Amino acid sequence: MVQTELPVVTVGILTLNREWSIEAVLEALSSQTYPHGKIFVLVVDGGSTDGTVEKARAKLQTSDFLGFSIIVKKSNIPEARNICIENMVGDMLFFLDSDVLIEPRVIEKLVAAALAHGCDIISASCSSVVVKAPEEIVKLWDQLRSDKASGGEAVKVPSVAMGHTLVRREVFSRVRFDPDLSLHEDADFCVRARESGFRVCLHTGAKALDVNVGVGKLSDIYVYSPIMPQLRSLRKRARAKTYALGFKVTPLDVLKYFAQNKRYLFYLSYAAAIPLLAAGVALKNPLLASILPAETAAYLAYQVRRRGLAGGLRATLLSVLVGLPLATLMLVYSLKAMLELRQSP
Repeated sequence: MVQTELPVVTVGILTLNREWSIEAVLEALSSQTYPHGKIFVLVVDGGSTDGTVEKARAKLQTSDFLGFSIIVKKSNIPEARNICIENMVGDMLFFLDSDVLIEPRVIEKLVAAALAHGCDIISASCSSVVVKAPEEIVKLWDQLRSDKASGGEAVKVPSVAMGHTLVRREVFSRVRFDPDLSLHEDADFCVRARESGFRVCLHTGAKALDVNVGVGKLSDIYVYSPIMPQLRSLRKRARAKTYALGFKVTPLDVLKYFAQNKRYLFYLSYAAAIPLLAAGVALKNPLLASILPAETAAYLAYQVRRRGLAGGLRATLLSVLVGLPLATLMLVYSLKAMLELRQSP
């Protein structure tokens, strides 16, 4: 396809206090082989208090892209993604998280695969990397761009993470991000897109790196997010997480997911420990009555070692209020999915 026929792609970058990574992310974007005259950059910042916005603007002002815009508005992740949709230019939107590095041919590969294979949503293959210091991100970028490019292929998948993903404009006429879901908004978006007839794909040869500083940062999002929104969105989150596991989900698939993510098995253990506590109190049996307190105390001690007292208390509270109902609802939705599959012609 000649350059004049290539679609304009908006790159939507979500930022919040990413001064340490934004320059490297934009450097990786500037190294893309896709024609820069076909790339419009849109930065949506949630209200950074560091130098994120200033560094992004300085970098983009010297770029050769079609254009750029920076919108500063307090927002959660799905709200920020919807702002990208509302302000996109062209026929495709490439979501790029502000701590994700992409190899030089990612946009070229994703656009080509979307056009050739009918992918409406297509993601790069991303690996998570933990670094000890922010300065190490520069070394990661040097390694990523020097890696030999692999061909790969576009494969149909039930869901993808959205931080390195290309989406056709047509999808947004039917599906937007749910602002109630500050967690798992990408799984929910993909599931509803599939239900609307759109095709979700993963490109096995397009490489991306999700960079995190320190240990355990990924789980901090869950622990320190406001509790009430998590409670209000439990059903939506459970449905999204369950249906994103596969095209034909069964309870066995959910249990396999729990086995791979063992905290869910721990959450389910409350379902047995709580009745045992009630029975122990009713029967005046101290052994039965002590199971739940002992289990909770052990979990609290583990979390306090990882997060300190305040973080440990919060994580333990969430394990009961959010973890148990979330795990239970996932099993319920998997049963529902299995019954729907059996009833379908």
